[in-house]
Amino acid sequence: MKSKLKTVSKIIIPLLFWLFVWEILSLIVAYFIGTDHFLPSVPTVFKALVSLFQKWVFYKSVLLTLLRVIFGLVLGIVLGVVLATLSHKFEYARIIISPFMSVVKATPVATFIIVLWVLFTKFFSAGALAVFIAVLMVMPIIWQNTLDAYNSIDIRLSEVCDVFEFGFKKRVKLLVFPAVTKFIFPAVITATGLAWKSEIAAEIIAYTKYSIGQKINDAKEGALYDEVFALTLVIIVMSLLLEFGVKKLLSRYTK
Repeated sequence: MKSKLKTVSKIIIPLLFWLFVWEILSLIVAYFIGTDHFLPSVPTVFKALVSLFQKWVFYKSVLLTLLRVIFGLVLGIVLGVVLATLSHKFEYARIIISPFMSVVKATPVATFIIVLWVLFTKFFSAGALAVFIAVLMVMPIIWQNTLDAYNSIDIRLSEVCDVFEFGFKKRVKLLVFPAVTKFIFPAVITATGLAWKSEIAAEIIAYTKYSIGQKINDAKEGALYDEVFALTLVIIVMSLLLEFGVKKLLSRYTK
């Protein structure tokens, strides 16, 4: 019981502290400017949040954004692992793929979104573009970590597998999988947060229909800053829940 209370207190106390700081800053801004419009108070934002929860379009937007992120994350993981496997097996594949991954890692997300939006807006929907951006952000992380995992496999253990003539499935289970999970699972957790943030950014810039990004854009254009803050809270909570879910899923899969 005490341990549970201690865990809850570690969440509640910092939360209350930062809400208090937020409210104080809002009062200071309101005092000097004459309105809390630009930095809404905590009660104002929570009223906007309650208002959002009463609209079915909000739930549809959250669900579609979440589905796009999950699809982009899974596709990015699969492509990253496949390309890393090719890079590990074939030197020329690594020589060809490596510069592309370096360019993707070095280019700002906003630049990618704008360039791809301008080039492919006639051929793809804004939703497809948002998914593609998530894939691009996830793929280099998974590729690099999977490649590092392959390189970390002990050659002597590989020779032992050859001596005992282990089949493909047994070799993967006993040799490859333990090495890969140490590298790729932390990469997946990191990639989850990156996929979520890049997806929201793409939705805002490309104005993706039925998305959280679209609702933020609409609120900004309408100068509804309390709604912008409310949607930002939704984004933060959804990101934490998604990352928590991925961690739980990976821990169960490992066991």
